Amino acid sequence: MNVLNFDSRQCGRVRRQLDAYLSNELLVETTSEVLKHLESCEACSNELESRVRLREALQRAVGRHLPPERLREAIHQRLRSAQPRFLGGFHTATWALALASMALVVVAGQQWLRVQRARQLVASALKRGVADHLHCAIQAHNYPEVASPPVQLRKKLGPQYAGLLAVVQEKLSGFQVLEAHICSVPDSKRKYVHFIVRGQGTILSVILTRREGESFPVGRFVEAAASSGVDLYKAKPEGTSVAGFETNDYFGFVASDLGQDEMVHLAASLVPALRNALSGRVGTEKAAARAFLIASVCGGLGPSY
Repeated sequence: MNVLNFDSRQCGRVRRQLDAYLSNELLVETTSEVLKHLESCEACSNELESRVRLREALQRAVGRHLPPERLREAIHQRLRSAQPRFLGGFHTATWALALASMALVVVAGQQWLRVQRARQLVASALKRGVADHLHCAIQAHNYPEVASPPVQLRKKLGPQYAGLLAVVQEKLSGFQVLEAHICSVPDSKRKYVHFIVRGQGTILSVILTRREGESFPVGRFVEAAASSGVDLYKAKPEGTSVAGFETNDYFGFVASDLGQDEMVHLAASLVPALRNALSGRVGTEKAAARAFLIASVCGGLGPSY
């Protein structure tokens, strides 16, 4: 998003709200204002990404390091030494009940933190898919009015992903693939595979981006499960419906301004085939490479994206 921002006071206000935004603590109206600002301010969007990475790094660091054994023994020693003064006439059963209650509070707190982190991960990943859709397909309008020939689209995708074009064309019945390419994220090393299709009165994106070690949480955050067992996650930030999923190596997103239920239905049809194609990528690459070579010999390839 290469849009200049001229309101430094607004940037300051939004940045003071970013931590509360990441923790889902803002009011709906305030969240909408923050999202609107992030769409048009590249600097604040970069700041948000930095804070997300910092949070995740801290959480990973904490999860890898257990408290030293000597700290546990020191706590027990302090409790034993304080027991006569603190308990007075309390019976052992009362003390045990108090300890059990404290343990229950600690466990509940840990569960709450895990739920909050899972909720944050789902929201962050789905917003990333929506941002890619809005940036490339909607704001930049990176697609032609007349669909590009499949041979050109396969060249833009390259041998690694060319075989996915037929999957998208087949599974998104009623839609026409206008554009397919490898897209870059401004001021980032991240790239994503982007199919831009048109149908049902809207522009829809199918996006694949590498997970880089992240994973969607399972259980309560799954919105729907495809018949083949692929879990789907849905949201509607900024009025854009998105259904998210993951494969062995990728996060995937299907995004448009259609309704959420309709997006989940489309994704449920598309995702299993995409996952299977990506899992069998070696065979897909060989087949795509042969098609690519034949098209090159025939002189049918147009300029790359």
